[in-house]
Amino acid sequence: MRNKYNEEGLREELRSALLVIPRTRGQLDGFEQNGSSDARFQRSNYRIEVGEKGEELAKVKPQVVTTLACKQFKHSPMPLPAQAFKHAKLVHDMNSAPEHIGDWLRFCYSEGAQSPTKALLSVLLALFYAEEPKTLSDDSKDLIKHLALLACMQKRDQLNARKMQLTQVEIAKLAEKKQKAWEKSWAKRWNRLIDILDRFDKEGLDHVHERGRSRKTARRHADVSMQSVLRSEAREFVAA
Repeated sequence: MRNKYNEEGLREELRSALLVIPRTRGQLDGFEQNGSSDARFQRSNYRIEVGEKGEELAKVKPQVVTTLACKQFKHSPMPLPAQAFKHAKLVHDMNSAPEHIGDWLRFCYSEGAQSPTKALLSVLLALFYAEEPKTLSDDSKDLIKHLALLACMQKRDQLNARKMQLTQVEIAKLAEKKQKAWEKSWAKRWNRLIDILDRFDKEGLDHVHERGRSRKTARRHADVSMQSVLRSEAREFVAA
């Protein structure tokens, strides 16, 4: 049985992590593979040494600072936030999910994501057709692809409380379907796409939560083991 947790709170943590981690790329030792979509934070900055007459003498890289935690930081256009290591672990947990689930979380909760990935759409369509009782024409299959893309965007907007939500009447017009035809067959197909995305989102949140929970449990067990060793040594010392 899964433990209950605050889903909206976890969504907000993912938004913060996906906002911060790409912009602090390279500052966290061991988390440099998280990726960055902004070229401004991929360049190596230099400090220009100037002579007495104002002439340029040399370009010098910023000095690396080593902290007490043995992590290396570099000077960055974006200061490292207090929750940076927590964010990095959260993104690592997200990246450990099945590919289409991780792609959905990145697409849904990252401000920089423009469109869903091919892997995400492929799994979405595969699950859709697995539940489709009828054999669809090529034109209908082409429409399903467009609806799948639109469903991803609509679901993302809904989960992020954005106001650009289309009604099913508007979607039917975009699909060039009459209202009766839409209500008879296509509304069910649209709802099926949304339901599958709901499952992706729930599975992704559960995965991230369980990874974080497992890490905390392992840490607690390690602490208990150490306490047991210390107690045992203390008893032996007193007995001696």
